[in-house]
Amino acid sequence: MAAILFPSPDQLNKIKEIEKMVGDRTLLIFNRQFTRPEDFGFFKKGEAKETIEKYEWGFAFQEIACRGEDVKLTYEQSIGWQCCVIDENGKEVEIKNDNWDNQVRPDYQDIEDTINEVIREPLWMRKMQEANEKGLKFTRKE
Repeated sequence: MAAILFPSPDQLNKIKEIEKMVGDRTLLIFNRQFTRPEDFGFFKKGEAKETIEKYEWGFAFQEIACRGEDVKLTYEQSIGWQCCVIDENGKEVEIKNDNWDNQVRPDYQDIEDTINEVIREPLWMRKMQEANEKGLKFTRKE
C-alpha cells in the first residue's frame, strides 16, 4: 500500500508517477486539494479526469463558505455525504434535501438552494437584526 498526502492540482504528473510505482497495490489519497478535473486547468482536464475519477471516497471532511454561512460537508462510505451549517451561536443546523443522492457530493448551487429553504435569512441580515436589538458590539456592555 502507498499513500499520497495533500496532493494538489499541480502534482498531477507526480500522482501518475506514484500510480505506476504502486502498480496493483492500494493507493490512498489523503486530503486531496482538488474536487473535480476542472481544478487541474483547461488543458489538463481530460488527463486529470482519467487519473483521478477512478478513486473512491472513503472519508471526507470539507469546510466551505456558502451564502456567507460556514458549511461542513462530511462523507463516510457507509452513510454518504452529509451537510450542516454552523450558525453564529455555534449550533449545527442540518442541511438536507431528500432529492440529493447521498453518494454524490452536493454541488454548491444545491447547497445554497437548500440553505435558503432551511435558514431563510442570511447571516448578514441576522447580524443586522442583532445590532438593531442589542446595539453595535463595541457599544454593548456584555
